[in-house]
Amino acid sequence: KERFVPVGKTALKWLRSYIKGVRPFLNPGRSDAVFLTRGGVPLPAHRLRTTVRELGKTLNLDIPVTPHTLRRSCTSELVKSNANLYHVKQLLGHESFETLNRYARLNIEDLRKTHAKCHPRERDET
Repeated sequence: KERFVPVGKTALKWLRSYIKGVRPFLNPGRSDAVFLTRGGVPLPAHRLRTTVRELGKTLNLDIPVTPHTLRRSCTSELVKSNANLYHVKQLLGHESFETLNRYARLNIEDLRKTHAKCHPRERDET
């Protein structure tokens, strides 16, 4: 399934630098893949998962980190920041809005803040 990946200015700068300055030495015209191994072959998905998991361990994080963890965290932050849910759904490549429920996990502190901000009896009437 085709998905779109928005890329910020800083990431795009580094990606262009890699494509122009490093990638030609890894694989001169043999592959269309963006990310390659040192041997010049397309980077396999399992290698990316392993690398992300190992980096998470070196940071002593409380949870195991996977590429999906990053996807879910990004989606949760988009939803918390009031991103348009239609756009989030399209970004993730989902068929329906129901699938967003599993990504947009709110913790109790988020719920408390929303309650304090929005409930009529919690508003400061002074």
